[in-house]
Amino acid sequence: MIPSSPKRTWIFLLASTLAFYGPSWLVPAAWDKNTTYLLLFSLYQGALVVAGFWYGPAICRALAVNVVVAGPLRQAVDETLAALRMRKGQLQLAELPVTLVAFSAPFIVTAGLLPGQSQVFLSTDLVENLGVNGRRFLLARALVHGRWPQRLAALLPVLVLTVMLPDTPSDVLVWLELAGFLAGWLAMHWYFELRVDRQAAQALGVGAAEGLREVLAASAAPVGWLSLHPPIRWRLQMVATD
Repeated sequence: MIPSSPKRTWIFLLASTLAFYGPSWLVPAAWDKNTTYLLLFSLYQGALVVAGFWYGPAICRALAVNVVVAGPLRQAVDETLAALRMRKGQLQLAELPVTLVAFSAPFIVTAGLLPGQSQVFLSTDLVENLGVNGRRFLLARALVHGRWPQRLAALLPVLVLTVMLPDTPSDVLVWLELAGFLAGWLAMHWYFELRVDRQAAQALGVGAAEGLREVLAASAAPVGWLSLHPPIRWRLQMVATD
């Protein structure tokens, strides 16, 4: 979810909560022990997850308050995208729509279920604080996130967590299963994020390492063990050019 106005954010949170948990609040409590109902409810929640990814671009467009369609920052984004399309690197990048949103904090997200219907959303603050190499790497990375492996890597863990694991862990074994799943997800997340860095560097060639450093400085990414991103030194190794 991208930053939005308080009103739109609350509407989205309330609507999604009602859609996700509403049926369980309406049925009799005895149904919580019925295996058929639990299976159907898990499938229903899984369908909502898939729908959320499918309609992700539309949801982000509805949440975006101030979309920038003209001006120097929009021009800078368009020029960077044009340069990326013309470049013949080791990896050809997908062509995705990019929406620029006026917001005073850094954010970028690639939303969508299928590569062909995905869309990139980013803030003016992030574009404004990047140089040429930083913008090239940032947008190349976002376009790589629109490829099939990355879309599946975003969807499948959420789908498995929703369908396979209970909403309220009831004993130590379930908590251990949840912890193991989250550890496995983090390892997979790191693998795919490092792969995205590498593929963005392959698409760009020279300047990828400088671009990554600019993006890290401009996005004020969290560091240390609190970060969900791979270690910075690993990321720099992925974008190093031979």
